Amino acid sequence: MKSQLLATALLALSIGVPAVQASEEGSAAADKPAMGAVSVVTMSATVVAINQEKREVTLKDADGNEKTIKLGEAVKNLPQVAVGDQVQVAYYESVNIEVLGSQQAEPATAEMAALETAQPGEKPSGTMARELTVVATIDAINKDDDTVTLKGPEGNTRTVKVRNPDNLEKVAVGDKVMITLSRAVAVDVTAPAGE
Repeated sequence: MKSQLLATALLALSIGVPAVQASEEGSAAADKPAMGAVSVVTMSATVVAINQEKREVTLKDADGNEKTIKLGEAVKNLPQVAVGDQVQVAYYESVNIEVLGSQQAEPATAEMAALETAQPGEKPSGTMARELTVVATIDAINKDDDTVTLKGPEGNTRTVKVRNPDNLEKVAVGDKVMITLSRAVAVDVTAPAGE
């Protein structure tokens, strides 16, 4: 089960997130820009010391760097961790931005979260995933500064610089912008190979 946690978290997020675009084209609204980006960072380390009373674990990465971390009460299976155990951590983040037509969506905010942990008595492992979607309205466009001002669902505004100034020709005040941010972290502790 533990070895499937990372794959499950990444698959769940990739299914739940609108398709990430590699370019700034392909929006559902004709001729409206869309873009996306995904990053996945993985880390492997070995447990080199444990202090159960202080709930501290010292990890050593492949480059020999050591770091001691304090674990909260959410890590319920700390007594199952032993020196020599391998720790795999993966962090996933994606952002998808899509300009919609002015009538395609109402300003709104939606959030989803999921948490899965190991069963009692197993080595610690788990995944945590979170997705936030905000639909904002383009309130102002400044072509001289290559910026747009977005008005959120609660009336707050934020001015942002656009990556591709040519896209300012494809948007208008009143257009809706859907921004989806997805994050997941998966942690898996296993005994050294051969044990």
